[in-house]
Amino acid sequence: MRSRMNKALAATALTLVTAVAVAGCSAGGDAAGDQELDLAPAVAGEIEAGALDGITLVYAGNGGITQEGQDEAIWQPFSEESGAIVEQDAFELTKLRAMVDSGNVDWNMVVSSSIEVERYCGELYEEIDTEKVDLSKVPDGTLAGDCMVPNIFYGYVVAYNADVYGDNAPQTAADFFDTEKFPGKRGVPVTPWMESPAVEFAMVANGADFDALTPEDFTAGLEAYSSLGSDLVPWTTGAQSQQQLESGEVDMALVWSGRGYGAANAGAPIVPMWGDWVVAVDGIAIPKGSANLDASFAAINYMLGADQQAASSELTSYAPVNVDAKPAVSEPLTDWLVSDHLDTGHTVSIDYWVENWDEFSAEWTDWVAGS
Repeated sequence: MRSRMNKALAATALTLVTAVAVAGCSAGGDAAGDQELDLAPAVAGEIEAGALDGITLVYAGNGGITQEGQDEAIWQPFSEESGAIVEQDAFELTKLRAMVDSGNVDWNMVVSSSIEVERYCGELYEEIDTEKVDLSKVPDGTLAGDCMVPNIFYGYVVAYNADVYGDNAPQTAADFFDTEKFPGKRGVPVTPWMESPAVEFAMVANGADFDALTPEDFTAGLEAYSSLGSDLVPWTTGAQSQQQLESGEVDMALVWSGRGYGAANAGAPIVPMWGDWVVAVDGIAIPKGSANLDASFAAINYMLGADQQAASSELTSYAPVNVDAKPAVSEPLTDWLVSDHLDTGHTVSIDYWVENWDEFSAEWTDWVAGS
C-alpha cells in the first residue's frame, strides 16, 4: 500500500499512539509483558472471545481512507472480540530501522511493499508462522517471501478514455507503447519505488522471458518508455494521475487501479484494460524484535477473514485478500476490483528486484531525471 497510494496522507493519518507512551512503557508491550499464547488452530477471521485481554498492539499503516477503513472494518471488531487494544500509528521505514537497531520496537504490525519486506526479511521483519496464520484463502499471486501477508491488493492497470478510442481500444501492454495504432498521450509513473511494476509492465510488452530475466531486460523496459517521446506525460502522485485522466490531459495511463476507479467514479469516461495488468501487493509484516508475536499473528489471522475483507473492500475500494470474500459494491467499483481479473494479471518478479534493487534504483533515478 508502505501503501504507495496513501503515502501523502500519512501525515494526517489516524490519531497517533500516545496513551501507552504516556504510561511509560513500550507501545508494543502490555502490563503483563510479552505473552506466549495457547490459541486454537488458526482459521482465517476467527479469534477466541477475550483471548487477548490486556494486550495492546500497535498497527503502523499509511494513513488516509485505507487505514481508516481497515480500522473500522477489521481492528475495531478485532478489539471487541479478542479483548486486545489496537492503536494506530503512521509507518516510516527509517523509524522502523531505528527501533530495530535500538532494540526498542514500539510497533507490532506494519504495512510496507512486498519488495521492501522481502529485502529486509529476517533483518527488520519477523518470519510469518504459517501454523498461526491461515493463508489458505489468500488469492494466488499475492504471497511474496517469508515475512509478509497481503494487506492491500490492487494493481497497475491501463486506464483509457473510452470516448477517444471507442471500438479501437488497447488490449495489451504492447498496445500501450504503440502510438501509431493508438495515438494519444500516455500517463506514466515516474517516482521512486514505482520502478518495479512500471518497468515489469514494459518488459511484458517487450516479450521478456520472466523465467530468465537479466539486467538488460530492465534497461530495455526503460527504453520502451523513452520511445514514447513527447507522448509520455509523467505523474508523481496518485492524485495527479487521476486528475490527468479526468481532465483529458492523457488518453490512457498506467495507474493504480484505485485511481482509475476514482476517475470513473467522478464521471470521466475512463475504463480499465485488463490485459497484462500488474498485480500489486502491499504486505502486513511484524517488526523484528517486537513484543507479543502470538498476539500479532492472531491479529493478522483475523484480518484475513472473508467477512473482514469484504467489509474492508466496501470501505476502501481495494480488492479483498480472501477468495471467499463477497463485498457488496456497486458500479463503477465492480469494474475495477482486481480480484476478478487474476487470470490476466502479471505478478512482479520479487527475487529479481531484491537481487538487483540498488542497481535498478540508480538506473531508474537517472532515467527519471532525464525524462
